[in-house]
Amino acid sequence: MNDKQVKDLLERFQAGACSDQELEKVRYWLHKFREDEQSGLSQIDLETIDDQMWQTILKATQPKTARIISWPLRVAVSVASIIILGIFIYFFTKDSSNKTFANDIDAGKNTAVLILSDGKRINLLNAKNGLLALQSTTQITKTEEGEIIYTSRRELPSLQNGGKSSYSESNTILTPRGGQYKLSLPDGTKVWLNAASSLTYPVSFSWLKERRIELSGEAYFEVAKDNLHPFLVQSKTQTVKVLGTRFNISAYSDDQFTNTTLFEGSILVNQVTLKPGQQAVNSGTTIKVNVLDSDDDIAWKEGGFSFRNEPLQNIMKKISRWYNVDVVYQNKEAGKQVFGGTISKYEKISQVLHMLELTGDVKFKVEGKTITVL
Repeated sequence: MNDKQVKDLLERFQAGACSDQELEKVRYWLHKFREDEQSGLSQIDLETIDDQMWQTILKATQPKTARIISWPLRVAVSVASIIILGIFIYFFTKDSSNKTFANDIDAGKNTAVLILSDGKRINLLNAKNGLLALQSTTQITKTEEGEIIYTSRRELPSLQNGGKSSYSESNTILTPRGGQYKLSLPDGTKVWLNAASSLTYPVSFSWLKERRIELSGEAYFEVAKDNLHPFLVQSKTQTVKVLGTRFNISAYSDDQFTNTTLFEGSILVNQVTLKPGQQAVNSGTTIKVNVLDSDDDIAWKEGGFSFRNEPLQNIMKKISRWYNVDVVYQNKEAGKQVFGGTISKYEKISQVLHMLELTGDVKFKVEGKTITVL
C-alpha cells in the first residue's frame, strides 16, 4: 500500500466510510505494532512524527497550505495516524472472526527419522526417551525435550564389522515436510534441522582431522570451538569452513540460491570470508555477499515466519515445507508480489494465509493438501 492509498484509507476511516475489510486491515496494522515491531526510527523521530501527526489531524478541517515533507516522513505520519486512530477500533469494537478454511491444516511438529550406519531406521516421533542406540564409542539418547544427543562411552567395546570403528561410520537424520528436529553432535555442536532436510555426519569425530558433515535443506548451527579440528558443512555447490560460530545455511534442492547467514564468529564459504551480519548468496557459479539488519533468516528456529520484502513464491515454498502442502498458481504473476509480515509458525495454515491476504493483493483456496494462489 503506497502513501496515497494510506492517506485515502485514513480519510475514509475519519469519515466512517471504511468497509469491513478495510477496518480489519487497520486492526491488523495495530496488532502488529502492538507486538513491539521495530520502526527503524529514533525516539526523537517518533516524537516528531507524533507531534506532526496530531497537528495534521487538528488542522484537517482548516484550509490546506502547501508544505513539503520528505517521502519517508509522509509515509510514517500517515501510518502513525492510522495506528493511533486504530486504537479506537481495537478497544471499542470486537475483533472480526478469523478466516478459516473448510479443511484447515495444522502446523508441523518435531519429527524426524534417524538412519544408523547399519541401515536401521528409528522414528524419533514415536521413540521413547532415553537410550536409542549404542555405536562403538558413542551412545545416542533422546531427551524429554525431544532432542537427540551423542555422547562418548566410557568403556570402549571391541571393534566389530571386521575392525570398523565408529570414526568411519556415519548416521543420517531426515526431517519430512511438516517436521523439524534438534540434535547435538558428538563434538557438542548443536544443530536445528528445518523441514524437508537431511544431515549426514560421523558417529564420532575422534581420530578425524576435520569435522565434516553434509547438509541438504536448511539448518542452523552453533558449532563447538576446536581450533585443531575445523568444522566443514558440505551442501549443494559449496563448503562452509568454521572453527566455532553461529550460522544458518539454506540449501534446498528446489531453490535457485544457497544462502549462508553468519550471526557470530567467522566462516569461509568457498573461500569467501563472511563477517557477522553478512549473508552469502551462492548461485552455483558466483557468490554475492549481502549485509543483513535482522534475524529473519532464523525466525523458523525461534518458532515463527518472518518475511521482509520477500516474493510470494519464496514464502509459499516455506509454507509448503512446514505444512506439508502443495502450492499451485492460478495467477502466476501473483508469485512475484513482495510481502512482509511476522506470525507464529504454529498457527493453523488459515491464519498464515489470512495474514498474507491482509498485507497484499492475493487470495488463497485450500482443497485437501493443495493451496491455490488465486
